[in-house]
Amino acid sequence: MIKARPEDFIVEEIASLPLVEKGEFRVYQLTKKNWTTPDLVHFLARFLSISPKAIAYGGKKDKHGLTTQYITIRSQKDFSLEELNFSLKSVGFMRKPMSPALIKGNHFRIVIRQLNDVEPLLKNLKEVEVYGFPNFFDDQRFRGTNQELGFFADRVLRTHYNGALQIFLQSQNIKATDKKNKERIAEIIVNWRDWEKCLELAQGLTEKRIFRTLLLRPDDYLAALEKIPREEISMAYAAFGSHLWNELLRRLLRAKINDLKEVEAESGTFLFWQSLDEPVLTYLRYLKLPTPAARMHFPDDFSRQLYCQVLEEYDLKFSSFRTRALSRVFFRSFERRVLLYPQDLQVIGYGQDELYPRKKCLILSFALPRGAFATMLIKRIMLEN
Repeated sequence: MIKARPEDFIVEEIASLPLVEKGEFRVYQLTKKNWTTPDLVHFLARFLSISPKAIAYGGKKDKHGLTTQYITIRSQKDFSLEELNFSLKSVGFMRKPMSPALIKGNHFRIVIRQLNDVEPLLKNLKEVEVYGFPNFFDDQRFRGTNQELGFFADRVLRTHYNGALQIFLQSQNIKATDKKNKERIAEIIVNWRDWEKCLELAQGLTEKRIFRTLLLRPDDYLAALEKIPREEISMAYAAFGSHLWNELLRRLLRAKINDLKEVEAESGTFLFWQSLDEPVLTYLRYLKLPTPAARMHFPDDFSRQLYCQVLEEYDLKFSSFRTRALSRVFFRSFERRVLLYPQDLQVIGYGQDELYPRKKCLILSFALPRGAFATMLIKRIMLEN
């Protein structure tokens, strides 16, 4: 078990910040718990009486941890403060806003609890130090998606705008615990195309904008999609791109490695190795696979052929990703490493678990590059032999 309490999952962003004595953007160290980064940014905008567009950050940090990251506010004023679940500390100025390009990675300090025995994890750690672990996008990347509904971006790429809109509305409520809200969305779907009724049922600015558009232009689903905030569309595109990348990695690993262990998760099956033959290790160690876009650079013909198989199953082509259906968002490919080694890996300690009697805990410290998931390393070392 991880994240039994926020202090069990400490994340510190590693960034290269071009600080200056005076600049248009004041840089802050944001420390938080029990908040997602986007939710806290929107709260800060209201709390500080500034525009949300004035605040920029490079990455979204976990809600269920104690996390530190850098943000910028486009203002000379010092908004440093300390509240119960978050704090802002000014560290200087920059001439440009915070962005993902400035992030180098993240440092983690994680407590794994409720263990019967620590030795199997220590053995797996030694294997990871030699053979690494796979760099899958973990479930956190797919929050707000549902495999049964399908992917918003998949429908957009295939010009199924009606279906994309329905997926968006239903996906916004996947994690909702409010039964009445779930029933409200279900009623919207039942009354689909009765736009007056849908508008009557709509809640929130985005939903109301969508159905007002459809009331005026009943069959223009693309115009309705344009009412979705850019950030939410970007997240939906990223989720589908990550799903395709994971699927490519699954096929490549199955083709190259005979002995794989499977771990089922919400977003699909993760595959892990315990050891690798030297030729396979050499191949995977430096291999990078591209995320989806119209133009992609593949390391070899083999990986390109595997990806073509994935696209064919989704009835997509490379050119499909050239879509400009939603003018504000598009697909841009980047290369992602297949195999990772945790940097500065240390076993801080292990022994009796103070939260769970008769159980043990293990405390680890390590760093990973930007975009990598510490939870994937935890899944790897939790494997049973």
